[in-house]
Amino acid sequence: SSSSEAYAGTAGKPIPTPEDVCLCIDDIFNPRFSYAGSKIIGELLFINYARKYNLNFRIARYHNVYGPRMGFEHVIPQLSDRAVNKEDPFNIYGGDQTRTFCYVDDAVRATCLVMRNSTLDAQVINIGSDKETKIIDVANIILELSDYKPEIEENYSPPGSTDRRCPNIDKLTAAGF
Repeated sequence: SSSSEAYAGTAGKPIPTPEDVCLCIDDIFNPRFSYAGSKIIGELLFINYARKYNLNFRIARYHNVYGPRMGFEHVIPQLSDRAVNKEDPFNIYGGDQTRTFCYVDDAVRATCLVMRNSTLDAQVINIGSDKETKIIDVANIILELSDYKPEIEENYSPPGSTDRRCPNIDKLTAAGF
């Protein structure tokens, strides 16, 4: 499995982003790109190992999967935790940035489909949604659901953050998802 973070250096590339876009890292000194780099390296090694030993494989590139027991290192649980703890002012970083979100049950269903579909052998497949949502809109939904109305303070996103991330899911859709 891989991650949409593999697209970290593809700013300005096509949106929705297809699986065959060139992967790169803009700044190897930016610690934010450590995870992206590990995913790119993992894909590179896995693909070439599988080819060398004639192994069937598929790589799933997950895009912002959310749901129960996911931990607090992602946008939805972070915003939820801050709403529950009544952060005020409520800081939003990169509010105009967009992401797509995929509920964990849908990601599991897509993963099973990809694993069982031999037409997807030796391919990378984006798993996610193609509906972009602004981070500020996610925050507003969470605040509304938690019945909390703090002062909202919009801040710049951290260096290296992507303005838009949306996968092209044509392969997944063609496979029956």
